[in-house]
Amino acid sequence: MSKLIDCRNWPIFLLRVGLLVCVMVVNSTASMALRTADFTISHLGKAEGLDNQRIFSVCQSSSGAIWWSSLKGVGRFNGSKVRTYRLDDKVPFNHLGGRVIHVTAESKEVYAFDNRGSLFKFNVSLDRFELIAQISKKLGYEVALNDIQLTDRGIYLALHDGVYILTDNSFRQIVKGIYVNNIVATKDRLLFCAREGVFNEKGRKLLTYNTESAYYDELSGKLWLGGYENGLHVVTFGRDGRVSTDQFVSLTGGLIHGNPIRSICPYDDDTMLVGSDGEGVWQMSRDGRGECSLLFDANETNHGVLHGNGVYSMVVDSWKNIVIGTYSGGIDIARPIGSTIAIFRHTANDRETLSNDHVNTVMPLSDDLVLMGTDNGISIYNQTTGQWRHSCQGIVVLSATKHPDGTVLVSTYGKGIYVIDSQAQVRHIYTVNNSTLKDNHVYATYHDKNGNWWVGSLNGDLIQKSSSGVIRCYPIHDVQAITQLASGQIAIGTAFGLKLVTPDNDEIKDLNYAPAGVTDVNPFVTHLLALGPELWIATDGGGVYVYHMTKRQSRQLTVDNGLPSNYVRSLVKGKDGRIWIATDEGLAYVKTDESYTIVNVNYCYGLDREYSRGAVQNLPNGDIVFGSTTGAVVVHPEGVQPLNYKTKLVILGVNYIKSDNDLGHIDLAMVQEQRIYLSYSQRTFDVLFESVNMRHHYDISYRYKIDDGEWSQPTDQQSIRFVSMEPGRHLLTIQCTSRTCGEVVDTQQLIITIGRPWWNSWWMWCVYIALLLLTFWGAWRVYRLQEKYMRLSIDYLQLMQQVPSSSSASSPKELLAETDVAIEDNDSGRDFVDRATRLIVENLSDSEFSIDRLCREMAMSRTLFYVKLKSYTGKSPQDFIRIIRLEHAAALLRSGRSVTEVSALSGFDNPKYFSTVFKKYFGVSPSKYQ
Repeated sequence: MSKLIDCRNWPIFLLRVGLLVCVMVVNSTASMALRTADFTISHLGKAEGLDNQRIFSVCQSSSGAIWWSSLKGVGRFNGSKVRTYRLDDKVPFNHLGGRVIHVTAESKEVYAFDNRGSLFKFNVSLDRFELIAQISKKLGYEVALNDIQLTDRGIYLALHDGVYILTDNSFRQIVKGIYVNNIVATKDRLLFCAREGVFNEKGRKLLTYNTESAYYDELSGKLWLGGYENGLHVVTFGRDGRVSTDQFVSLTGGLIHGNPIRSICPYDDDTMLVGSDGEGVWQMSRDGRGECSLLFDANETNHGVLHGNGVYSMVVDSWKNIVIGTYSGGIDIARPIGSTIAIFRHTANDRETLSNDHVNTVMPLSDDLVLMGTDNGISIYNQTTGQWRHSCQGIVVLSATKHPDGTVLVSTYGKGIYVIDSQAQVRHIYTVNNSTLKDNHVYATYHDKNGNWWVGSLNGDLIQKSSSGVIRCYPIHDVQAITQLASGQIAIGTAFGLKLVTPDNDEIKDLNYAPAGVTDVNPFVTHLLALGPELWIATDGGGVYVYHMTKRQSRQLTVDNGLPSNYVRSLVKGKDGRIWIATDEGLAYVKTDESYTIVNVNYCYGLDREYSRGAVQNLPNGDIVFGSTTGAVVVHPEGVQPLNYKTKLVILGVNYIKSDNDLGHIDLAMVQEQRIYLSYSQRTFDVLFESVNMRHHYDISYRYKIDDGEWSQPTDQQSIRFVSMEPGRHLLTIQCTSRTCGEVVDTQQLIITIGRPWWNSWWMWCVYIALLLLTFWGAWRVYRLQEKYMRLSIDYLQLMQQVPSSSSASSPKELLAETDVAIEDNDSGRDFVDRATRLIVENLSDSEFSIDRLCREMAMSRTLFYVKLKSYTGKSPQDFIRIIRLEHAAALLRSGRSVTEVSALSGFDNPKYFSTVFKKYFGVSPSKYQ
C-alpha cells in the first residue's frame, strides 16, 4: 500500500479512473431518470369538451389554468371545466385550409395567433379574444406567422420573410430574407430559429441547420434546439455571443433523426423533456450529459400511455403535471404519483386491461404479480411488464386467501372454489358435487396460523379443514368475513352478527360488540381486522366497532367521527401503522392513538369511489391495493396526508341579461375591488368564479350566501345566477371548500348594490306625495263646492215653492242670489231632520206609511225632500226610514218582546224580511240580539 505507483502504469491507472467516473455518471443519470410508472395519466378529448383533438400549442397562464390551441380555436382548462373560444367567425374559406392556431401566455396576458397573420388578445372582462392586428393587411400580402415573442419593446413576430416588431405606434422589419419558425429569449438577447439556421438580432447566422423549436435554460446557460430533421442539439455560447459548443443528441441512438422535435421544456432541476412529432416524449439529464430515454408514447409498450405520438407542445405546470398536446390525441396530463400509484379499469375489447370493473377481491401473488377477482373472472397483473393474464371468465370471484406454500384459494359465487398455484395456474377443486361444501356460493375463505382452512358460504355450513384433512362443520350461515384472534379463536362475521369459534371445538359463541349503554347495534358484519387485543368490525350501515377482547369494551366510529359513510366495506392496517377504512363513499384512515382521529382522504386523486367488500391487501412494497365497483386502485400511503393543499378563489366577472337577451359585462376593475353596482334592469345576473388546482380539483366545491342568510348546498358549479334580486345593498359571500371534510380553503366577498326602479326613486316619491296632497286638496274643494251647490239647490227649491207660478217672480239669478244670502242665516236643517224623525216614529207601526205620505206631511215635493234629507243626513229617504225602524226594533227587543211582535210594531209585515235587514244592519239576528 505504501509502495509508489510505477510511472509506467499511470496511463492504465488514469484510464481506469476515467472509466469509473463515466460509469458513475451514467449510473447517477439513470438513477435520476423519470419512470412512466411515476405518473398517472388523464386525458382531455372530445368527451371532456375539446372542440378538436388536433393540438398545436399548450401553455399555462398566471392563474394556473391550462390553455391550448386546436384546429378550431383555443381551449382553457381550470382543473374541472373545459372552456372553448372561437377567435374569429368571419375567417375566409380560403384561410381555413391549413390554418394553424397558437396560444401563448406572458405575465397576466394571453395571446393567440394563426399562421395567416391574425393576432388576438384575451379580454378577461369580456371573456373573449379580440383581434388586435392583421399582419397581412399591414404588409399588403399573404403571410405565414409562425411565432411571437412578447417583450418590453413590443411584440416580435416570426414570419416567412423575416422578423418584425409590432408596437402601439409602429410596425417594422428587423431581419429580412429568412423563414423564421421560432423566437427564443436568452439571457440578454433574442435568437431567431429559421429554416436557414439560427440568427441573432443583427441578422448574423450562428448555426446552419433547420431549427423547429428552442428552449434557453437559464439554470445552465445552454440553448436546447430541436431540428426539423436534424435531431436535438445542446449549444453553449461564448462571451462574444458566438457558438462555443454544439452537441448533437440522438433520441434513438442513431446518427440521423428524421422526426421534427417540436417542444422542449424542463421538468425539474435534473430533467429536460423533449417532444418528438411521431415518437412521443423523451427525457434527458438537464446538464446535457448522457443519453435520451423514452418516457411516454402511444405504442403497445410500458411507455404507451399517450393518445398520440405526434407531440406538438408540452408544458410542466405549477403542480409538476406534464401537459402534453398531440397532433391527433388531444391533451394528456401526466400527474406525478402522490397518493395514487395506479388505477386499473376495464376497456372494452382490450385484453391488456382489467377483465371487469367490479373488483371483489385483491391478492398479491408475488413482488410482481397482483391477483384481482372480478365479476368476470380472475385478472393477474404483472407490475414489471405491465401485462395481464385472465382466467375463469364468466365467473364471479368473491374472495381469495393465500397459503404459506404460495397457493391461493379463490371462492366464487355459484361455482365453488378454485386454486391458483405458485405458477399462477388456475384449477377448479371444490364444489358441492366433489366435497363437503353445502353451497357453491362461497363468500369467504381463511387460512389460520394452525394450518386450518375455513370456508364460509351463503346457505351452507361453515367448514373447517385441518392440516391433516379432518373436516368439521359448524351451523353458521351467511358468512361475510373470517379472521383469527390473538387468543386463537376464529371470528366469523355474518349478516346476523359476530360468532366466535374455537378450532376443533363445537362451541359457538355470539360476541356482543355493542358499546356500553347502546342498544341500537348493526349486526351485518362486512369485514374484520384483528389487531392484538382489538377486533375492528366493519358493518353495513353502522360504521366501525372497535372491540377490546380483554377489557370487553367497545366504541363505535361513524360519519359523526369523520367517516365518509357508515357503509364500511373493508379494513386494513398499513405498514405506517394507520388503519385504512374503505366505504361505499370513499376512503379514510384512523390514527391508532387514543384519539381515534379519522381523516377523510377523498380529496386525493382517484380515492373517492365505492369500494368492494373485503377487497384490500398490503403489497410487498408497502403500497395498498383496493378493489372497488369502478376498478382497482393502488394507494401510496406516504403520499396521503391530512388536507394540505391551498387554492385561491377568484371572482372572474359578473354578466347581466340585457333587454335583448344578450349578455352585458360589469367592468372587471369593479369586480376586483369587490364592489359592483347594477341598475334595476340588470338585477338578473351571473357571478362567475373559479379555484384552479390541477392536483385536487375534484375535491373542490363551492357554496355561497347572501347577507346573513343560509349557506347554499356545496356544488362544483362555478357560477351563480341571481334572478330579480331585490333593490338595495347585498353582501355575497362565496367559499371554496373541501368536498371531503368541509374545510374552508378560501373565501371571497362581493358587495352588490341593486339600484331602485325609477318609480321607486326618491324623486318619484316626492312626486307621489305631491300628487297625493293635490288629490286631497282637490277632493276637499270638490266637497265644498258640492255642499255649496246642494244648499243653493235646496234654498232655490224652497223659494220656488213659496212663489206662485203666475206671479212675477224674480229671475233665477236674483233668486239664487237671495238663496245664497239665506244660507248664511238659515239654521233650519236640524228642525227639518227632527220633524221628519218625529213623523216616522209616530207612524212606526203603520206598514203603509210611505215616502210619499211623509213628503205630504212635510209639505214639500218628493224631489225637494230627497235633496234636503240627503244633504243633511247623507241618507236617502228609504234608508233613513229603515234605520229609524231598526233602531226602534232593537229597543223593543232589549225590552224582551218577541221577534214577531217587534217586527209588527216596527212596521215590517214580513218577519223573515225583518230578520234579514236586521242582521245586515246589526250583524246578528234578532233572536241572538235579545
